[in-house]
Amino acid sequence: MLRTDQGVIPAIEPNSELKSFIDAASGIGPARLQETGGFRLSYALQKRLARAELVLTSSTGHRASHTHYVKLDESGNVLDRPPITPDVAKFIFANFERRGHTESFNIFARDLEEGRLAPRRAAPAPESVRHTLGTTENSFTATGAKLNAHWPIFQKLRDTGFGSIIRATLTNHQVCSSRCHFCSTISRNKRDSVTLDEAKAFITALYDDQAAYNRKHFAKYNDTYKNLTGHDIRLRGLILSGGGQPNLWPHFTEFVRWLSEREIDLGLITNGFPEKIPEDVYRHFKWVRISVTPAEASSFYPDGKFERQYIPAILKNNPKITVGYSYVDGPWAEDGILRRIDASALENGFEYARVLTDCNLGRSAQLQAHHNLAEKLHGLGLINDAGVATSRVFQQLKYHGTEGEAQTLWDKGQCMLQSYNVFWDTTGHEENGHSYCYPCDSVTVLADDSMEVTRTNSERRFNSSKWGTVPNTQVSRLFTEKLHPFFDPREICHSCLFMRNNAQVKSLATRDSYDDIRVPANLQHENFP
Repeated sequence: MLRTDQGVIPAIEPNSELKSFIDAASGIGPARLQETGGFRLSYALQKRLARAELVLTSSTGHRASHTHYVKLDESGNVLDRPPITPDVAKFIFANFERRGHTESFNIFARDLEEGRLAPRRAAPAPESVRHTLGTTENSFTATGAKLNAHWPIFQKLRDTGFGSIIRATLTNHQVCSSRCHFCSTISRNKRDSVTLDEAKAFITALYDDQAAYNRKHFAKYNDTYKNLTGHDIRLRGLILSGGGQPNLWPHFTEFVRWLSEREIDLGLITNGFPEKIPEDVYRHFKWVRISVTPAEASSFYPDGKFERQYIPAILKNNPKITVGYSYVDGPWAEDGILRRIDASALENGFEYARVLTDCNLGRSAQLQAHHNLAEKLHGLGLINDAGVATSRVFQQLKYHGTEGEAQTLWDKGQCMLQSYNVFWDTTGHEENGHSYCYPCDSVTVLADDSMEVTRTNSERRFNSSKWGTVPNTQVSRLFTEKLHPFFDPREICHSCLFMRNNAQVKSLATRDSYDDIRVPANLQHENFP
């Protein structure tokens, strides 16, 4: 018997087909358990659920249970998404060190048949993916298109060398009730949490102190920015994220109400909604993004249906709050899930549903996955021949950069996101009493597949010794000190997912004139990435 929040589910008795499968599982032998690359890998039958699971367990105990894999033909097209049988599990175990914790579940049929890895197949070029960048993607994802709306801070950077932190994202704790296969922070420590006072101090530095600093030291640029936007140069947009569910943080309600007293546009990224949070708290958010997780990863989906989860009524059909779904496509994808997401978005009055591929994949596998996702969306009629959305679903074409692009873009070894954006993650807080800031939220998924067969896996955790900038207690240094590198992105970030944003900042900070700056028409949420 399994007890969940929705009641009691009886154990499933294996049928004859499953009994044969159980007998075959013994053929895996020693490969049923393996320690590798910071993860424990296991394969076993879950008799209660009448299925076999290949489970990744991080060093901190977080688990992701894989039941299916993607079978590819020689061109990389999807043949099927079948269950992980004993022979497939054996193949995954044998090649896990070389293929990693994400790409291992995308398997070419010929490799499986021959029992060995062939040289890496060529991936589709980004421009060959059926996709058109439109206003929705520019509005609700970080493409760099919205940075023109803040051009005076880049003029300030050009002339003075000082940055202006107008955007921030916080992860106040590391607690989540989901176990997503693609989790970018699966190696997190759930005890890493901050106090309400620490969170307030961080915001006060970026909001009040930064505004005062710019009024005093950079009055010319501050006045220009104020004439353009109506605000001093200070924090303009804040996203509460991290751990999957920021609204499980004990101080969430009080913090949001405190934030609402300031002129900061608030965003929320969450996997779900604890019913103990008063619904009126969500009225303070300008936008909310709901991550749709695999059904088997979320215990709070009634009958495994994401559309039946509790969503506060204030977020439905509310023109004052932009709400959207986000879904990561992969081996866990259920039949019909994309149509269900589109239908649920329409029913609830949500503005969009973003779909993308697993960012933990290396560039080649990621671009192949993007190609396959685009063709799936086209086959379902959710995008047209040109890759333009015909419904509320749109594909975010987000993929890793290359070493060549990195060398050209960061010729001075300076990440440009650091000039206007900060991501504070709580990793290490329990041990050190403080934690670190980062230029972006995607360093955890940087994956390099430039080698012929082997690849460098994403860390799936925030590593301050590698990508950290300043401790949360010293965030004011990001605007009181001249912009300078804390690390060389050419060495450790050449698979960056935000090359386009970096290029836009570099362009804005090196212009001769700002007289012809234009913001794309109908663009929304200019204060967010």
